[in-house]
Amino acid sequence: MAYKLSGLPIEKDQRTLSSHPVLSIPCTMASTFCFLLSIFLLVVATSSSEMSPEDYWNKLLPKTPIPTSLHAFLPTTGASYPSQKKHAALSLLASKSILWQSYKFGTTPDQVKKEHDTGFLFLKENLKPGSKTKKLDLEKKEQETAREWPALLPRQEAGTFPFSTSKLRDILQRFSMDPNSADALTVRHTLENCERGANEGEISYCATSLESMVDFVVSQLKTNDVQLLTYSFLNKEERETKSRVYTVQPGVVELAAQTTVACHVQSYPYAVFYCHTVPKTKTYIVPLVAEEDGTRVRAGAVCHTDTSSWNKNHAAMLALGIKPGTPLCHFLSHGHVVFVPNSALKMSTVRRSPTPA
Repeated sequence: MAYKLSGLPIEKDQRTLSSHPVLSIPCTMASTFCFLLSIFLLVVATSSSEMSPEDYWNKLLPKTPIPTSLHAFLPTTGASYPSQKKHAALSLLASKSILWQSYKFGTTPDQVKKEHDTGFLFLKENLKPGSKTKKLDLEKKEQETAREWPALLPRQEAGTFPFSTSKLRDILQRFSMDPNSADALTVRHTLENCERGANEGEISYCATSLESMVDFVVSQLKTNDVQLLTYSFLNKEERETKSRVYTVQPGVVELAAQTTVACHVQSYPYAVFYCHTVPKTKTYIVPLVAEEDGTRVRAGAVCHTDTSSWNKNHAAMLALGIKPGTPLCHFLSHGHVVFVPNSALKMSTVRRSPTPA
């Protein structure tokens, strides 16, 4: 049985949030009712038309700072409305992404080579220390986002725009798009992806604001004590911006998370994130060092442990040259983040290198 709150699915066994002062109330009733009451009180306590998206995040996720990779999507002071912006971001995103999150869809090897950024994919055995990555261009992605990609709108503003394939004509008119243009096709594909059913065993939701992203994460992880996996440069200020090949260092951490939520930026006139629960995966924190200049990165990574139901021509399968059933992994590039309960960090384990025979 499931319940609905603010349009988000709430599973029956969800428990109370205890780290927020509004929610530190005694609860002796059934856990489902407690969770629903707790969420309701928290939303009421933080629902203010004058509250910024950042303040909303900090209220609901007080232990989780907004990472740089999401800060780049927040609007700057005096930013223009989406309808006043050019749409260079659509072609920028569309040229580097496909429906990666839809495992039942396939593509062709030529399309993978032409359109898809596959450098972040790797096999599970490449998590061992000494393994080399492909060229990773994390900093360039961040700079492109800060300069060109659209911003996450405040929830109230996002709510003024229709977001449905049934309203496609209205959407294109609002953003002054030619219905026959490549951008119009990209917008339609994003809407279709958001309306398409989730992968088996997953729950999906397209967040059109930072606030709605937070609501979905809390509703699915059943806690607001969460950690966010992305990437971070540990000595960024000292290094030149460029692509690098990195070497995996000792100390890869495997997180003990049964449930995680991943969010992926989509191609749209304003920032939209496709968020979904991620079963049958393992999450890692991977220390990387570029031998050419010593740049150090703390990278989040996800491994899909059961790909038996994936399309054999899925872009990731073709890029890695593997068949369904083979575990595959990817680093979290810019615009892709994974939320995990902090309890998973407390129970995490450090992967050891195999002992030489």
